[in-house]
Amino acid sequence: MRRSYNLRRRNRRPILSVCMKLSLVAITLLVILNFSIPGIAFRSTSHSINTKDTPLAMATTTSTAILESRLRAALWGLFSGDALASPTHWYYGGARQIQGDYGRDGITTYTKPVTNLYGSILNKSNTNGGGRGSFTKRGGISIIGDVINHGKRPLWDPKKSIHYHATLQKGENTLEAQLVRVLMKSIVENDGKFSKKHFLQAYVAFMTTPDSHNDTYASTCHRMFFANRIFEKREWEDCPDNDEHNVDAIDALVFPTVVALASVASSMTTSNADVMEIKEKARSDSASCVSVTRRSDLMESVSMAWSDVVYDALTANDDEGMFQSLQTLMTNSLGIKRAPQRNGRDEMSACYISQSLPSAVDMIAKYSTSPDRKNDVWTGLIANANVGGENVHRGCILGAILGARAGMDSIPKEKLVDGLYDKETLEQEIDDFVEAVLGKKRQE
Repeated sequence: MRRSYNLRRRNRRPILSVCMKLSLVAITLLVILNFSIPGIAFRSTSHSINTKDTPLAMATTTSTAILESRLRAALWGLFSGDALASPTHWYYGGARQIQGDYGRDGITTYTKPVTNLYGSILNKSNTNGGGRGSFTKRGGISIIGDVINHGKRPLWDPKKSIHYHATLQKGENTLEAQLVRVLMKSIVENDGKFSKKHFLQAYVAFMTTPDSHNDTYASTCHRMFFANRIFEKREWEDCPDNDEHNVDAIDALVFPTVVALASVASSMTTSNADVMEIKEKARSDSASCVSVTRRSDLMESVSMAWSDVVYDALTANDDEGMFQSLQTLMTNSLGIKRAPQRNGRDEMSACYISQSLPSAVDMIAKYSTSPDRKNDVWTGLIANANVGGENVHRGCILGAILGARAGMDSIPKEKLVDGLYDKETLEQEIDDFVEAVLGKKRQE
């Protein structure tokens, strides 16, 4: 013990000398970068930089231009993933069923869904609430047809076998993606920030307005929400519900994806928040968004972890940090302790989050690592469309993440953007959203 102590005493002077040299180097770097230490002022005229792009100002090295590009590509990817997958949504017969309806090559571009679908359970779905149930009206009212999805009730007839999105045109978005547009407008009107109260009002107004959208299907959470209002006379804030089966599903991550995009971008460009503050705000906003349309502690928790993936997709210089967030998402939310599978097969899954999230994570990992970024997003979304199962809502979140990683310069716009229905209006809405969350209008 004493010998060791003497050695430390003899080596103290060289160690102190090294520490002093390192300190001088550190201070020199601070001078060059125009950083400051409390009580010490540094000035440099020959090495000045734009501090708006420094880690102190933006919490990452992502420039505003890159952030804007990734935001736009994420939104285009979301709408594309939704529209490409709608023709094969809830197809569980594999390639044979898809090829039987859409030809030998399956889905290769935006395609109009067929009218009749063998094995469709639309005819078994409850038109007055969640899950499966009665086609009979209650007190002369049907939630599907009279309150929401106006005029679509005949397509849910038990005697028919109609495709879930039979009424959509080629490249037209499903109800959930149409509600993303409602959410985007709500954020724009709320100065680039998410407001639960504002979105709730916008959601109710959109859903109860005839011809506000053209989709055939509405998910369980929406049917339960309006059934609680109409039949149970609940206040709007008390209408979200859960059937303990269909509500804890991947469609619950679609809105939080957009809210996280807005929250992260807004915090990075209009505040002095550090990384942890930005992430915490995105987590809180994402969970709050889930609770607008459904009651699910599980999906609120999953959405909070998912917002970290969105943060990494927007800000990271490479994919490794995002892969770690994906693994943490599965471990903490579902107890699945494995790394994302970058070279696996594309798996068909049902909507339940325990099945759908792992397959979504694997597809993100697989299609965000190709050296040829220009084909990455489109290839991944076409693959998702040809898998079937619950591929529409997976397509939304897959498209958003792949799009964000690629950026606008690396997505095939002539395929991905130009084929979308109502493209010009979508483009204006995306412009408005990006300007709002980046604070451009406030700066003007």
